[in-house]
Amino acid sequence: MNKNKSNPVEDVDLLNLTTEEYEKIQEILGRRPNKLELEIFSILWSEHASYKNSRKWLQKLPRKAAHVLVEAGKESAGVVDIGDDQVAIFKLESHNHPCAVQPRLGASTGMRVVNRDIFSMGAKPIALLNSLRFGNSDRDTARWLFEEVVNGIADFEKGFGIPVIGGEVFFNDAYNTSPIVNTMSIGVAQEKELVSGVAKGAGNLVAVIGVPTGKDGIRGDAFGVDMVPEGETKSISFDQMRDIQSEVHLYRTIRKLISDELLVGVQTIGGQGIIGAITEMASRGNSGIDFFVDDIPLREKNMDMREILVSQTWGRMLICFAPKNTEKIQGVAEKNRLTFGVVGKVNETGILKCSKNESVEVEIPVKYLGLGDLSPVYDRKAEVERELPDSIKVEDVQEPDHYPAVVDKMLESLNVTSKKWLTKKFSKTLNRETASTKYPSDAGIIELGQKNKALLATVDSNPAYFTSDPYNGARITVAEAIRNIVCSGGTPIAVSDCLNFGNPYDPAAFSDFAETVKGLADACSFFELPVVSGNVSFYNQRSVEGQIIPIVPTPVIGALGVIKDVKKHTTLSFKHKGDMIFLLGRSRNDINGSEYLRVIHGVEKSRPPYFNQEEEKKLFAVLSNMIDKGLVRSVHDVSNGGLFFSLLESALPMDYGFDITTDAEVRRDAFLFGEAQGRVIVSVSPEKQDEFVDFMVGKELAFSVLGHVTRGEIRVDDESYGFIDELKTKFDNRLKWWMEGKI
Repeated sequence: MNKNKSNPVEDVDLLNLTTEEYEKIQEILGRRPNKLELEIFSILWSEHASYKNSRKWLQKLPRKAAHVLVEAGKESAGVVDIGDDQVAIFKLESHNHPCAVQPRLGASTGMRVVNRDIFSMGAKPIALLNSLRFGNSDRDTARWLFEEVVNGIADFEKGFGIPVIGGEVFFNDAYNTSPIVNTMSIGVAQEKELVSGVAKGAGNLVAVIGVPTGKDGIRGDAFGVDMVPEGETKSISFDQMRDIQSEVHLYRTIRKLISDELLVGVQTIGGQGIIGAITEMASRGNSGIDFFVDDIPLREKNMDMREILVSQTWGRMLICFAPKNTEKIQGVAEKNRLTFGVVGKVNETGILKCSKNESVEVEIPVKYLGLGDLSPVYDRKAEVERELPDSIKVEDVQEPDHYPAVVDKMLESLNVTSKKWLTKKFSKTLNRETASTKYPSDAGIIELGQKNKALLATVDSNPAYFTSDPYNGARITVAEAIRNIVCSGGTPIAVSDCLNFGNPYDPAAFSDFAETVKGLADACSFFELPVVSGNVSFYNQRSVEGQIIPIVPTPVIGALGVIKDVKKHTTLSFKHKGDMIFLLGRSRNDINGSEYLRVIHGVEKSRPPYFNQEEEKKLFAVLSNMIDKGLVRSVHDVSNGGLFFSLLESALPMDYGFDITTDAEVRRDAFLFGEAQGRVIVSVSPEKQDEFVDFMVGKELAFSVLGHVTRGEIRVDDESYGFIDELKTKFDNRLKWWMEGKI
């Protein structure tokens, strides 16, 4: 082979490899690597490709369950059995760094990446959700980033034809220079349609299909690396990133090839280029591959081996298949306006050999690359001791003397007001009026058109709960995601996570990561909920007074649930004047972690609110039972903004009001705006009130009467807070006014 006589040691620092790693590479190869091999190790030993800093901790997450068909880390996404020979494939993914520089393109391409992971496994993508974080809303930068990211999401939604059915948005100083843009894609398939990202079977072929390969991103993975190199975003063409139609063509081609049973395996080509994809396929198949670049369709002439291997040209996939199917596959690809080129042959050596013009330039055992069994896994230093702030007692802050004024002030926060402006950006033609759109619920609903079965999905995480105690913040996040599924009438079956943190080499940031994973693992184990897929995004940082500090820990949980009968889908909307409003769970004298504490009292850092997972589990069981019995007209959990804003969200869709009485044992601000967990509000018709009370008495779960639904006035303790139309104007239009620069 070509040994490349230059001294690669000079490139070790430049390629972000340590001296120890260079020595390990020599040990693996039994010789000195050439420069190209060294670069391949650098790319595939990055955190983005190998999870070398996070993999040890991710192993703590529960992955197994009887209904889990593909566990986390085994394929591009997780797979769960949803009955009737159907499976759901879903995954959360981040695209944070690109969105800080080119937000519209970054958001759109991020959705392309995660969506491709879904359909490459044989699924039909059917829904998308987004979890977004931006800086202080007083900053013009936040407004620009928000609008551009939303436009990028809308671009992809309309271009590919998949509806965005839900999501969440928070604004916080912690994201002033580092927005968080996470997307969850959900697909369904028949179990027999599942395809692995594998290359196996000696003599089988590997081909690249899609758009021709060009010199895109060859100076560095600008849209995927651990840290974004300055100026590198220009290395990928804008036209190419805008080309969503290439994804549509790929989707149609893969669906046809799977339907005709022509494939052994399919793998997306992502930020690590063809070299990353081919290595992943071979590693899964315990195979070796003789890889040759001579027949790869190229957009530009005279591309060398390195440029071909690391190119980040979007709109390409690798497929593995039997040689006898070559002509059929090529015909399908070309019919769908895709190029096709055979690039490799599978063997059983476990070695990847890359050649051009019959000259071997790369020869590496695949198990040492990417997520291979023998690639490096590190245990980074974390802060041993964590000093938690004292819990803020409600009596230590001044009680407001006029509560309607508190509501008016909190309505100025984009974190508690409506995101209707955002949803109007998305395609109405994709969101026809069904159970999923007629009335809002705590989770998005995805009708499957089969036996009244539907999926429920949500994404959750509140940055205020992570300012001091990421362990408990993570446990709350899992519980809230489950609560949203249960409140909508479903049974949660699995979760995906997206873990957004600072520099893993910073002990404080890595401590945040480790504590968060502990919390996620404990909560998911307690609630018997497997984590089937996910993503880690490190190096999310911001500059404060000349210092680079990490963002607030931002783990996002995407939960998926099943509802067997869509007719039992429950919504959050009040539906009739005179219905009684009940609170399930107990209110507490607790304002920790609340939007009220931040907006009214200016406290940015506090402990998370009260949380007890045993109480949550009991609440979930009671809710499921009462919904199944048809005892309630509406169900809505108490979360961001506290009880008052949960009531307001239930009142707004059909323009009702509410008249409630606070608990004399809980100070009014804690009762109305505290965010203690484990609480849900339900409305009950007068005809079923006695049956409901009898049911609750037998369940040994705290509950209380709050009041009743009114025609339109909002009253608390006989004090008027105005009429619903007045509050609706402020609640629904705050984001619109902000985007128009009117506030």
